[in-house]
Amino acid sequence: MASLLVLFLVACGGPDVTFVSENAVYTLDDIEALHASQRPPSSLAGAPVGEASELRHDALVELRSRGNESAELAEFVTVALADTGRSVLYYGEAAVVEGSPAWVILEAWGAEGGTLDSTRLWVFDRASGSVVYSSTSR
Repeated sequence: MASLLVLFLVACGGPDVTFVSENAVYTLDDIEALHASQRPPSSLAGAPVGEASELRHDALVELRSRGNESAELAEFVTVALADTGRSVLYYGEAAVVEGSPAWVILEAWGAEGGTLDSTRLWVFDRASGSVVYSSTSR
């Protein structure tokens, strides 16, 4: 049985990032339900998009400090999801989606000049780095 490892990475005034490592098995319908249930932390809700790059950097630094698998996710996000200055990772999970090992990533994002008021879901194949699925919620 896979062990459950849930890290709530919260520092006083720092990033609120959740990393889950339990290799849960999901269908795409399950992934959409996860997207609906995992809302951004209050520290990101309504934050100005102008702060997104700094908040993203802080979240990735925090992930890198929390172990090998979360550091692997942080490195993947750094390479695969370029910093556009408009989004912040708030949830990452090592899972199995539609039968393949995957990274599940949730970001808060917003329009330039606006606030981080929307969310985006990414599912990437861990072996190839290819996008398996993505969706947006406003």
